Amino acid sequence: MADSQKNRKSRTPRALKPRASDPASTAERVSDLAWAGQHAQAIELATAALATPGSSVGSRLDLLDLRAESYIAVGKLDLAAADATAMVRLAAAGKSHAFMAQALIRKALVQMRQGEMKPALESAVAATKAARQSREKSLLAASLSTLGEVEIRLGSYEAGRKTAQQAVGLFEAEGHLSGTGRAHWVVAFAWHQLGRFKEARAAGQRALEHCSRAGDRYGIANALIVLSHTDPDIAQSARQLRQATRVFEAAGYAERRAVALGNLAIRYDEMGLHQHANRLLVDVVAASRAMGAKQRLAHTLTNVVATETSLGALDAARLHLRELAALAESLGDPGMNVSVEHNAGDLALAEGDPVAASHHYQAATDLAHHAGLGFESVLLSKLGAAQLTRGNHAAALTATTKATAVHRARAFVKPDRWTSQEIWWRHARALSASNKSSEARQALARAYGFLVDRIAHLRDDGLRRNCLNKVPFNREIIAAWLADGAKRKIPKKRLFAHLAVHSDVREPFQRLADTGVRLNALHTTAAIQTFLVEEATELCGGERVLLVLERDGETELAHSLLPPGEDARTLLASIDPYLAGVRRARTVSLIHTPQTAPAHEQRSHIVAPVIAQEKLLGYLYADIDGR
Repeated sequence: MADSQKNRKSRTPRALKPRASDPASTAERVSDLAWAGQHAQAIELATAALATPGSSVGSRLDLLDLRAESYIAVGKLDLAAADATAMVRLAAAGKSHAFMAQALIRKALVQMRQGEMKPALESAVAATKAARQSREKSLLAASLSTLGEVEIRLGSYEAGRKTAQQAVGLFEAEGHLSGTGRAHWVVAFAWHQLGRFKEARAAGQRALEHCSRAGDRYGIANALIVLSHTDPDIAQSARQLRQATRVFEAAGYAERRAVALGNLAIRYDEMGLHQHANRLLVDVVAASRAMGAKQRLAHTLTNVVATETSLGALDAARLHLRELAALAESLGDPGMNVSVEHNAGDLALAEGDPVAASHHYQAATDLAHHAGLGFESVLLSKLGAAQLTRGNHAAALTATTKATAVHRARAFVKPDRWTSQEIWWRHARALSASNKSSEARQALARAYGFLVDRIAHLRDDGLRRNCLNKVPFNREIIAAWLADGAKRKIPKKRLFAHLAVHSDVREPFQRLADTGVRLNALHTTAAIQTFLVEEATELCGGERVLLVLERDGETELAHSLLPPGEDARTLLASIDPYLAGVRRARTVSLIHTPQTAPAHEQRSHIVAPVIAQEKLLGYLYADIDGR
C-alpha cells in the first residue's frame, strides 16, 4: 500500500486498507472521498455498497466504520452511533478479536463525541483488550490513542498522557504518520490540561509536523487549536484558530469546525470584543445542540455564561448556567464541575453577592486542585477578589498570595483562557487594602509587565485598543500604573509602554474583506446598524461608539456601544457641536479634548459622516481616552 493511503484519516487502521477479498476497493474509494472532505458522497457510496449483498464481514465493518466517521464529520452523531452499534453486532458474529477491537474503537469515538464519557471509557478499555488479543499493533495503537483521549476528557490527565504516549510509540513503529500525529495531539491535550504549556506546545508541534507530512487536515487543524492555547502571542493565537476553522471546513468536519470557532470566540472575549465572541458562541451552542454533542455543548455553555456575564446579560447567563449544571452531572468531567462553580461565582459577583461568590470560588478551587487543573491560580485570585468585596481583607490577601505562589510555581505561565496580569492585579488590590503599599506596588508592576507582554505582538491598533480599554482589569491596571508612576516620576518610555507597541497598518485592512462579506449577508436595518457599530468598534478600538441618524434636521440614536454605566443619550447630547461641524463640512473630523491637557489625559473623538448617493444619512462617532 502507498504511504499516503496508509496514513489516511480513519482512526481505525483496519478501515484504511481494503481487504484482499474486496477487489472493487469500495472502501478505498469511500476513504478517498472522505479524505478530500466530500463526506456526503462518501456516505452515499458506502450506503450503496452496504446495500449490496454478498460482501464479507470485514468489508462491511470497514464500510460501516468509514460511514460512521463521515457521519461524525457532518454532525449526524445519532447515525454514527447506529453504525457503531451495527459494527459491534457484526464483529460479535464474526468472532474475531480484531473485528471487535475495530468496532469498539468506533463505538468509543462516537460516545466521546456525544459526551457519553463513562460508556466511552468502557468501550475504549474493551477495545484495547480486544486489540491486544488480536496481536495487531496498528489496532492496539488506535485503541490506546482513543483510550487516552477518553481518560483525559474524564479528568485522568496523567493517565491519559501515558496511554497516548504508548500509542505514539506503536504508531511510529508502524510508520503511520497520521496516527503518530494524532496521538501526539492527545499527549499535547493532556499536558495542556495539566497546565504544562511548554510540554503541550512541544507535543503540539510534533502533531502538526506528522499530520502535515501525512496530508491529514483533521489532524493539522486539531494541532493548530492546541498550539493556539499555548501561543503567547494573542494575535498569532487568533490566526491559528481562524486557520484551523478553514482547514476543518476543507476537511468537511462541521463538528470540529464548531470547536475551532468556540476557541476563536474565547480569543475575541480576551480582547474585549464580547459581542463578537457571543455571536460565535451562540452559533456553536445551536450547532452542538443539533448534533447531540453534549461535551462540546457543555464547553461552549461555559464560555457563553462568561461572555454574557461580561456583557451584563445576567438573565441569559443564569439560564445557560442552569443548562450547563444539568449537563455537567451527566458527563463525569471534573473540568465541567469546576466550570459550573466558577461561572456561578462570576455570576454571583456580577449580581452583587460576594458572599455567594466566595463559596462558589472556594468550591471551584478545591475541585481544580484535586483534579490537577492548570488554572487554580485564577480561581484563587477570584476568591480573593470576592473576599475583598465583602470587606474580608485578611482572607482576600491569603487567597491572592496563594494564587501568586501557584502562578510562580508554574513559571508564570499564562493560565489557559485567562491572563497572568489579572492574578497579580487582584493580589495588588488585596495588598493595598491591607496597607502593604510597597508589596502592592511590586505586584502592580508585575501585573503591568504581564499586560504589556500579552499585547506585545498585537500589531493591529484596533484590536490592541480593545484589549486595553474593554477588559475591566486591564483598564484598572493602566489607571493604577499611571497614577502611581506619576507620583514616582517613572520615565515616560516605561510609563507608557502599553502605547509603544509597534503597529502594522495592514492588519485592519486585511480584515475589511471579511467585513464586507458579512455585511452583504445582512438583510434587516437593525442588523446592519448593529453590525456597523460593532465592526467599527473592532476596527478602531473606540471606547464609545455611536451610530447617529439624521432625520428632518434632528439626530436620532440608532445603536451604541459604551462602557458599563454610561448613558448613550447623555453622550449624544454632549457631542452635538461635533456633529454640527461635520454636518457643515461633510468630512471626517478628529477632535482632542481638553486641548490644553497632556496627550494621555485627553480624549480623542472622531466623527465620520455616513453618506449615500450624496445624501447625509447620519454619523459614526467613536472616542477613546488618551491613556
